[in-house]
Amino acid sequence: MSIVGLGSPIALVTGIVAAATALLGLYIGYQAYRGLQRNEERSMRWLSTGMILLFGLAYTLAVVGQGLLAFRIFPIRFQNIIRLLVRVVQLSGLLCIAYSLRIATRQ
Repeated sequence: MSIVGLGSPIALVTGIVAAATALLGLYIGYQAYRGLQRNEERSMRWLSTGMILLFGLAYTLAVVGQGLLAFRIFPIRFQNIIRLLVRVVQLSGLLCIAYSLRIATRQ
């Protein structure tokens, strides 16, 4: 067994950490959604949407995409497309959060 590669201990630990990160991101997104249900302010709606996108969807999309590539379910040529999708979701989440902070200061 080699130290690096798909079946290596480092790849296993990396996969476990990535899955834990995605689960934690989904938990943060869930908490943001619960906060939105308690507080119906417009700024809170944008903040929770941004957190769901940034912490929930982006991490999950990255882990699932990496798994699909690692197990050769998707060909490697889709790597840049998956990377682009993750970055677009991250940017969208950050824009939502920035907008929520902007409108919160105006209220």
